[in-house]
Amino acid sequence: MLDALITSDVVVWACHADARPAGCEGARLRELLDSAGPDHARRVGGRIAAVLTKADLLSPPPWIFDARGRRGSFVPGPALAARLERRAARAEQALLAPLGDLLTAATYPTADPEGRPAGILPADDGRLRGDRHAVRYRGHFSGSVHERYRDAHPEHADVLGRLRDDHRVIPCSARFRYNLPRLLLALATRVTPAAVFRFQRMLDDAAALAELPASAVARHANLVRWDGERCRPAVAGPAC
Repeated sequence: MLDALITSDVVVWACHADARPAGCEGARLRELLDSAGPDHARRVGGRIAAVLTKADLLSPPPWIFDARGRRGSFVPGPALAARLERRAARAEQALLAPLGDLLTAATYPTADPEGRPAGILPADDGRLRGDRHAVRYRGHFSGSVHERYRDAHPEHADVLGRLRDDHRVIPCSARFRYNLPRLLLALATRVTPAAVFRFQRMLDDAAALAELPASAVARHANLVRWDGERCRPAVAGPAC
C-alpha cells in the first residue's frame, strides 16, 4: 500500500458517510506517511483528496430529486446538507488535521485584469507562497487559517477560497451521482494546480454526471421529487 501511495498522482482516502470517522483513520494515514520518509510523505500529502462515500445512506431527512424534464439530480435538503457538512468537518479533523505540515494545499493564481497571473506572496510568511504558476500553502489550510488569511488579504479571497476547498472533505454518492463533478475537480487539481485548464472540457461535461433519468427515480427511497422548472413538487414522492 505504501508503494501505491508514493507512486500515485492522486490519493483518494475514503470513509463511509454513515459511520462516524474514527481517529484511527487519521492515525493510520499518518503512520503510512511517516514510514514513507519526509520527502515522499510531503509529496503524498499534497495529493490526498479525502471523501465521504455513500452519502445516500444518510436519511432521514429525505433527499430531493430536482427534476428538469426527463432528467434531474439529487440534492440534500437543508437539514441533510447541514448534517453532511458536520460529518465532513469531523472527518477533516480526524483525517487531515493530524497530518500537519505533511499537507500542502495548492491552486492556480487568479489572472489580473490584463490576463496576467497574479500570485500572492505575503511578506514574512514561509507557509503561503505564490508565483505565476501556482499558489501553495504548507500545512493544513483549515477554516480558521482561511479566515485569518482572508481577513488579511481580502483582495485574494477567490484564491484563498480555492485553497480552503483543497482541504475540505467531499461527501459524495455514486448511487445518487451526488457531488461527482466536485470530486472530479478536486482530483484534477491534485494532479497539478493548472490541470483544471487542461481538463476544462471534461469538467464542463462533468455536470452531466450528476444527472439521472427521471424514470429511474422510482427505484430510490427516502426522496421527494421536485420540479425545478416550475419550483414545486413534481408529484407526490414515490417512496417518501
